[in-house]
Amino acid sequence: MKKILVPVMLIFVSLSSLVLAESTDIKLYNQAINPDKTEYYKIYSLGEVVVSCPATGVESVGTSTRITAIDIKTSGARTLNEALDLIPGLYVRIGGSGTPRIDIRGFRTRHVTLLLDGIPFNNTYDGQFDPTTIPVENIAEIKVVTGGGSVLYGTGGNGGIINVITKKGIKGVRGSVSGEAGSENSRGGKFSFSWVGEKLDTFISGSMSEKDGFPLSDDFNETKSENGGLRENSDYERKNVFATFGYSPNQNSLIGLSYNHLQGENGIPGRINYDKNDPFTKKPKYDRIDDLEGNALQLALDHKTAGPLRVRGWTYFNQQDMLENRYDDDGSYTLQTQKGTYSSDSTSRIYGANLQLAYEFNERGTATLGIITETHKWKADGFETNKKGGRDPIDMNEDYKVHSFAVEFGVSPVDRLDLILGYGYHLMKKDAGGDEKNDSYLLGAAFDLTENTRLKASIAKKIRFPSIRQLYDVDSGNVNLEAEKTFHYEFGIRHTLFYNTDLSLTVFRIKAEDFIEKEEGIPYQNYEEYLFKGLEFAADSRPTDNFHIRLAYSLLDSKDESKNSEKDELQHRPKNKYSVEMTYSFGFGLTVYGDVLRFTDIYFYDSDNTPPLLKKDLNDYTLVNLKLSQRFFKNDLEAYIGADNLLDKDYEQSYGLPQAGKTVYGGMTYRF
Repeated sequence: MKKILVPVMLIFVSLSSLVLAESTDIKLYNQAINPDKTEYYKIYSLGEVVVSCPATGVESVGTSTRITAIDIKTSGARTLNEALDLIPGLYVRIGGSGTPRIDIRGFRTRHVTLLLDGIPFNNTYDGQFDPTTIPVENIAEIKVVTGGGSVLYGTGGNGGIINVITKKGIKGVRGSVSGEAGSENSRGGKFSFSWVGEKLDTFISGSMSEKDGFPLSDDFNETKSENGGLRENSDYERKNVFATFGYSPNQNSLIGLSYNHLQGENGIPGRINYDKNDPFTKKPKYDRIDDLEGNALQLALDHKTAGPLRVRGWTYFNQQDMLENRYDDDGSYTLQTQKGTYSSDSTSRIYGANLQLAYEFNERGTATLGIITETHKWKADGFETNKKGGRDPIDMNEDYKVHSFAVEFGVSPVDRLDLILGYGYHLMKKDAGGDEKNDSYLLGAAFDLTENTRLKASIAKKIRFPSIRQLYDVDSGNVNLEAEKTFHYEFGIRHTLFYNTDLSLTVFRIKAEDFIEKEEGIPYQNYEEYLFKGLEFAADSRPTDNFHIRLAYSLLDSKDESKNSEKDELQHRPKNKYSVEMTYSFGFGLTVYGDVLRFTDIYFYDSDNTPPLLKKDLNDYTLVNLKLSQRFFKNDLEAYIGADNLLDKDYEQSYGLPQAGKTVYGGMTYRF
């Protein structure tokens, strides 16, 4: 692998030197237009939850991080999870499921709401999601909202909201085509195309990504289950097509239609360190997702009346079909004769509508009424092998409905002061166990102490209804479960210094009550109580037009306050996260990007999770990524190379599950 990187770097530098003769012309051209041609699209915001006041809306009182398409392209991120790695308070980890999970402020993925243009992407079975199913070529920006999130988002999102907003074209015909190849026979390609007329517009994108698996670090010590090199059962394939169509009959109205399709399959690497004398390890499993297919559709409307009223709404449908298999431990991934192996063909389906009525009652404020109605369905067929070698059928078909009603006020009663007041009422209608009702609220304020200093504070209550798995699972479901509740307290300060430098500091405290967990042999119960405290610091500076640096630090202190709990802190929540991100662009079209990410103090408990508990610490780890890109021919053509985990660090995010070592890649993009 190291032998490959050196010649590739030499070739890249040689190509860069070819443009030095015309660097003067290119520099003048860069001053005339955006060098990344990011103006070749606009933002498709029809499905975005919006609360506005004269300043920046609900984001002004909470914590909101914005990632643009430029950020994504510069870093080399290919999927949503890679684009989110560096956000303070957010932890992307890969555990036993083999799927990247996104935790925010100590909350698991099921407590994070993922929206694609307003379409929910959380699985109806367990509330989680797979961020690799959302590629980056169609993303205009990502908003990650934590702390005082709007009540207009509805239920869930106790940890935060990830709001993916896609692209739309600008006038004329624009597009791009790119291809990429890398370590372990990884390959991929993507395209985008947009056309905009007087009243019609369209944006279409697609991508394909395949790899035989990911490489382990050269420092990895082989075990009985894994001999190093290419990670066993880590192959991966994804294909996506995305399209938006817009029609504007007049300057005050816009109608939009969007469609997203995905296909794929992947292996799920098993644990490599099983030892019956080790209380922290688990037996390896031989799992695969042999087929994955999804389709999402949305129809949206935005209309501004002649008066102070604005109407926005969208209806949506999202379905994902997945064929999951667990195989015998013979290494062939074909037999299912041993106890516990299974085959499950499942469908997760969610459909509903979201309506927002915004009334601008004067120049100082807006009142917004939001109504959400959703139906969540889950169906699964298949079998599970019993201890006699027979096959017990899997037959599950469950659903529930959720209705949310919310009102939110964004006002500026005096100059430099913004207030957000919101209240939501939520109803869950179940087939059994009775309906569940609960509420949420948000109280927030932001004050500009000086022209360069803003203070913010918020208090919020959020709820999450139980998932279909927690309600209806054959062995552990409990139809009488209540909603999980979290109470958020947050204070922050943002200050702008010289040299285009922004500093921000946020401290928070979150109390979680009635959280749903289960113990061996006992159905899910509302008995867990957690406490999360921490701070998040970020510095963002552009001292010159061609240099950008971001630094961030997160501290998380988690505590299990459940009755009779022996845990002094919660497992797999890093206490410290550090990140540095730098970009430098040269006048002749070369851009150098690098980032450093470090996690420390990650604890976990023994695998049986019964008293007396034993605790262990995962090794701290640091990851370094590097990407170089060179633009040619007045920016129409771009070549790039990069390396993830450049120092080839051997690390784990869950015990017995080693992650990828150094991965080298390179590619080219043509824009027109």
